[in-house]
Amino acid sequence: MSFGIFLFIAAILIVVMIHEAGHFFVAKAFDFKATKFFVGFGPTLLSTQRGETEYGVKAFPLGGFVKIVGMNPYEEVSEQDRSRSYGNKPRWQRALVLVAGSATHWVVAFVLLLVTAMAIGFPTGEATTTVSGVTRSLGGTTTPAGETNLTGGDTIVAIDGVEMESWDDVSTYIKERPGEQITMRVERNGDARTVVASIGSAVFDEGSGEVVAYAPPGEDLRAARDGEVVGGFFGVSPEAEYRREALPGAVKQAGVQTWQLTYYSVRGIGQVFSMVFDGTLWNALTGDGERRADEGPLGLVGAGRIAGETVARGQYLDFIGLIVGFTVFVGLMNLLPLPPLDGGHLAVVAWEAVTGKEVDVRKLIPVTAAVISFFVVLFLAVLYLDLARPVELPF
Repeated sequence: MSFGIFLFIAAILIVVMIHEAGHFFVAKAFDFKATKFFVGFGPTLLSTQRGETEYGVKAFPLGGFVKIVGMNPYEEVSEQDRSRSYGNKPRWQRALVLVAGSATHWVVAFVLLLVTAMAIGFPTGEATTTVSGVTRSLGGTTTPAGETNLTGGDTIVAIDGVEMESWDDVSTYIKERPGEQITMRVERNGDARTVVASIGSAVFDEGSGEVVAYAPPGEDLRAARDGEVVGGFFGVSPEAEYRREALPGAVKQAGVQTWQLTYYSVRGIGQVFSMVFDGTLWNALTGDGERRADEGPLGLVGAGRIAGETVARGQYLDFIGLIVGFTVFVGLMNLLPLPPLDGGHLAVVAWEAVTGKEVDVRKLIPVTAAVISFFVVLFLAVLYLDLARPVELPF
């Protein structure tokens, strides 16, 4: 198991623990009787009794639970516990206990983004003159950069004696000189060095800037068509410029990004259900080879694989984004008005508040069983896809 996958699993377990802690501490604040606080499901691996509550870890880290007296409709509540049972508490207290778990997901996301904005920073949309990666070959042909010893982390200081202030300067200089030889002054770990290379020629898509045809130095290149332009091609990509924020700016940035993640998570949940019912998931299950990101949902195994690669590549900001996105998505998913999710219990509380009539939760058991069956089948289908048809990595 790679270090990145280990970090991903640890992050998920921490999010689960914080989620259940949200339920637990709000329940304690309102004097609900909580008898169990567990991470995972299945056989108990270890546990300890503290007061009236048993704390522990179970074998399968697929979630967690807090057992509150009276939430199980088939549970017999003793007379001495009746006043502290779930059904005898005011609806507003029950609602707060239910929503507290998912609410922690937004707190976790905001705090992670806040710390990231202050410690690492986020891209400004501009690029530096530092190389992030080198395209060694293109269409089976070695690129000019591939013939040099340039590597990620090198900084292009000057070309042909002209100082390079920005990546636009680098890109413009190269594109204006197809077929010409250039001399670069490069810094690596504080040491200066000289790189001499000949520029290749490429046809670029005018809109996206992608290379659609390439010819090495000295070879002929096809003519540009409508919507295309010809220019020099070297084969390096830049590192993004990052800006760290002081606390006030970090708070604003974390708030904006948490809101954006919430918006995209709402759309993501809709897309997951759409993939199930419009045949996309079935087509993915019956297909072969690696799948595109939009060809079926991504599961925990697939996300763990991406997390492992991002950490291995040193892309810690992408790893944090993956964890934060997962956290918000799961928080929203848990609020869907479907039993046995927290949102399903909230829907019952809301119905009772509107109608003034108590709901017999036992009548919802068939619905609960159907929802559980749906998610189990979906989980197994996505697990199969992650193993048999892994998603194409976005790098």
